[in-house]
Amino acid sequence: MYNADFKWPGGAHVAVVFNMSWEVPEHAVGAKPNAKYKRAMRPVYENAFADTGGIQRLTDLWERHDIRTSCYVDGLTVTLFPEAARALSERGHEFIVQGWTHEFLYDMTADEQADAIRRTNAAIEKVTGKRAYGFSSAGGHLTAETFQILADQGFKYSCGLRNAEVRFIIPVAGGKIVGQTSYAVSDTPAARQTLTPREIVEQWRDYFDALYDEGKRGYPKMLAYGSHPHHANAHRVRPLEELIRYVKNHEKVWITTRGEIADWMLNNYPDHDLAAFYPEAVNSDRLYGLGLGLGGQEAIDKAKSYRAG
Repeated sequence: MYNADFKWPGGAHVAVVFNMSWEVPEHAVGAKPNAKYKRAMRPVYENAFADTGGIQRLTDLWERHDIRTSCYVDGLTVTLFPEAARALSERGHEFIVQGWTHEFLYDMTADEQADAIRRTNAAIEKVTGKRAYGFSSAGGHLTAETFQILADQGFKYSCGLRNAEVRFIIPVAGGKIVGQTSYAVSDTPAARQTLTPREIVEQWRDYFDALYDEGKRGYPKMLAYGSHPHHANAHRVRPLEELIRYVKNHEKVWITTRGEIADWMLNNYPDHDLAAFYPEAVNSDRLYGLGLGLGGQEAIDKAKSYRAG
């Protein structure tokens, strides 16, 4: 468990976020190296479904259940599909910057990272009239420079972190970034046919029940569920709808957005870094170079040591 005296609004036992990842993953649609046709069309069609039936089905789901989602987008996504992006924004959903074409940050220089993040946010603002304040790197990959880039560009939070189930402050020069967990459970296993949709909903419920009980015992955490429009076939969305009903049937649950979680932390717990919850996170930062502002120069040097060239 953790040491910090922490509470959610209204004494909620758990904060639940329904994420939606609306992406244009160009790196996922290439054919095998020796193929006679250089495009694998099955994943192309499957990804194109995101922008037709998939996004429509999920938008309808959020609307019917009065849920505002935190939507990961690439800059290319909102540029190619501005009407769908505006419709989401007008319904109160928040956008989170990923990158321009779902690129992985470890393949980019610091300048390239900053440019992709800036261009994506500019595209979001052009289409919706509102900039994004949250960031999540594609695949959860971060670099030694990422948090400082976000602070320099006025971001409030970064998700995609997988080292804790609590939200925490990351101090950086010139500001503070709220670190948030990625979604630990999503619709992807059902799409890959490693789990059936029925098994997925059982997994989702188990995860909720465990964190809900921990919150009742005085250790409130956050839980994010991940959905993808390109996986939003009807038989996969039905378990998600069942989960929404299940979560709503519990008392003291804060169904919210990542942006509202960030604001809650910055306004009420501005000094709760990860060591406030787990003191030995300082050693973890030193060991791995996580960039969390905990391990001093040793952690900084460790993070930078992985930069090639």
